[in-house]
Amino acid sequence: MTKNTGTGQSSRRSIWLIVSAAFVPLILFVIFQVGFTAQAQRETTQSQVSAVAEQLIVAADGEVGRIGTVLQVLATAQSTRNADWQRLASRFVELAAFNADIRGLEVRSGKEGQVLLSAGIKPDGVTRTADGATSSKPLFVGYARGGGCLCLMFEMGVTDSAGDAYVFTLLTDSTIFLKLLPPSGELFEVSAFNGPNGRFIARTLDNDGRFGTLGSIYLRQAIFSGKRAGTYRGITLEGFENYTAFTRSTKTGWSAHVALSSNYIDAPTRKFIASLAAAGLLSLVLAGLLISSAVRQINASRRMTERLQQTQKMEALGQLTGGIAHDFNNLLTPIVGALDMLHRRESLDERGRKLAAGALASAERAGKLTGQLLTFSRRQQLQIVPIDVAALAKDVSTLVERAFASDHMFELEVDPRAQGVTSDPNQLELALLNLALNARDASPPGATIRLAIAAVSNENGFNPPDILFRMHDEGAGMDEETRRRALEPFFTTKPVGRGTGLGLAQVLGLAQQSGGSVTIDSVPGRGTTVSMRLPGCPSPHPDPAKTARADRFLEDFPLRLLVVDDDPAVRATTARLLEAAGHSVDSVSRGTTALAALTAEPFDLVIVDFAMPGMNGAEMLRQAHTVRADLKALVISGFSDTQALAASGVAAPILPKPFSSDQLLDAVNKAVGR
Repeated sequence: MTKNTGTGQSSRRSIWLIVSAAFVPLILFVIFQVGFTAQAQRETTQSQVSAVAEQLIVAADGEVGRIGTVLQVLATAQSTRNADWQRLASRFVELAAFNADIRGLEVRSGKEGQVLLSAGIKPDGVTRTADGATSSKPLFVGYARGGGCLCLMFEMGVTDSAGDAYVFTLLTDSTIFLKLLPPSGELFEVSAFNGPNGRFIARTLDNDGRFGTLGSIYLRQAIFSGKRAGTYRGITLEGFENYTAFTRSTKTGWSAHVALSSNYIDAPTRKFIASLAAAGLLSLVLAGLLISSAVRQINASRRMTERLQQTQKMEALGQLTGGIAHDFNNLLTPIVGALDMLHRRESLDERGRKLAAGALASAERAGKLTGQLLTFSRRQQLQIVPIDVAALAKDVSTLVERAFASDHMFELEVDPRAQGVTSDPNQLELALLNLALNARDASPPGATIRLAIAAVSNENGFNPPDILFRMHDEGAGMDEETRRRALEPFFTTKPVGRGTGLGLAQVLGLAQQSGGSVTIDSVPGRGTTVSMRLPGCPSPHPDPAKTARADRFLEDFPLRLLVVDDDPAVRATTARLLEAAGHSVDSVSRGTTALAALTAEPFDLVIVDFAMPGMNGAEMLRQAHTVRADLKALVISGFSDTQALAASGVAAPILPKPFSSDQLLDAVNKAVGR
């Protein structure tokens, strides 16, 4: 009996050891997996918040640049040079109509400080943080309250033709920056913009009370640390413990701060530490083989998490840049329209005409930059059509030669077998120009940039062959890390202010949306070759009927037009451009109002914005066609809505924002068949 009992106990111990040996590796793996997943969660959260802070300061820089442009326009106006303050006051009113945040202007003599002009609101209290009286460039100088406005002050010093000095002070509503901040909620406890000295520009909590006041000691320590970006732990002015990601602008010295609850960082950290402690205790019991197996599993999980983190980062960045670019296009539309009208004004002198032309060119370049952002973020639907390679090569050669200085040469080689390629014509020209400019910047003076366009067999071996664009430079080349990151958006090796890091990202976005690919071959010291491969097609031939219609002269006559746009600045600019051409224009802000107007009036054409609150442009046009089946329409859009427009099923031409007077009138004529 005793023997049987001992045998049973031994058997039970053996079974327990076998079960333990089977389950301990699983338990150890689960603990490690939980711990490193928590750590990865922390790192992902920190990266996402840092990316948000980075994009916020980029958006703020754009707004400050726009405000600076308005101040420069006023300070360099003809009326300023002639000391015609009444005319300058009228000019201020005109600019304020297109910029809702512009609230006040004061002009003082440089010597006596006498107020020569005061327009707009009058502040009750002013807090100056800088002296911009002697600055010949727009400079943020402080905060002002009064007249229902939490205003920011920008100053600029100028000298007129008689040598008299003046100081211009522009007041702008700070809520334009408050609207850029993400709302306080479950993730972000509070977000803020701060000036160079740590005073609040805008804040999502208690903005009225905190405006112009100093931030917490933790916030100011981060600002004065000398770092451009980082993360710090602290306590908000409301007493919330938090981790805050911040980014400082190299242009203005402003900083963006995004705070999230400390639980989002501390809880994963505690979980991570606890899991390591438990795993350590179990590892004393477990054999080295089991530990080795667990480590291999953890490493694989970590690599997967990093890839997922990169994918999420790129998706979030794409959504953010797409939204910013769309908003910028809406902001640029009235600016381009106003500058275009100003440039055409016969009463404008030669200097004013040059200034207007320069500003218009800058605004159009800004529009192209937003196009790069939208192409990278895949929020812009490309117009994929067959393109004649020979004509494309000729146009690109002209663009590149204009962009190159005399110290660089450009050579173009076209394979005669390369007939046609399918892509977006404008974006493809821009992509090749971006590649050429990158190659130029990477090459020493006297170097030759070469573009080879060849027909290559596709994967299936079917005709037509693919088209391969290869841009080669004789520069210093790239190391492996630079080559690996070269296609990332906002990554650049150029000095600050000389590159946006969007050129290659736009090339990649175009290639992927066109069904192609991009590769980079580079060896340090031997130059770089960027290859873009796109689907080929037979050589496109012009449509004789379209050519005949284009050449046929049709006498212009005034049209009865209806403009529908919820943005008052865009709506007013569009109407003024059309009225200047002699058309009769009505404008409304809502789709429901437009439907009522279409029922009452026989409009020749309705010009409608796609993205509107309530009823969007596509919904309005569908209902309008039930009232008038023959109604002709033109859709104006900030690009990021084009995919939704294509999916809506509404067949209407699209005019992208921003647009000039000629582009608008040409689109109207085409829409009505003129």
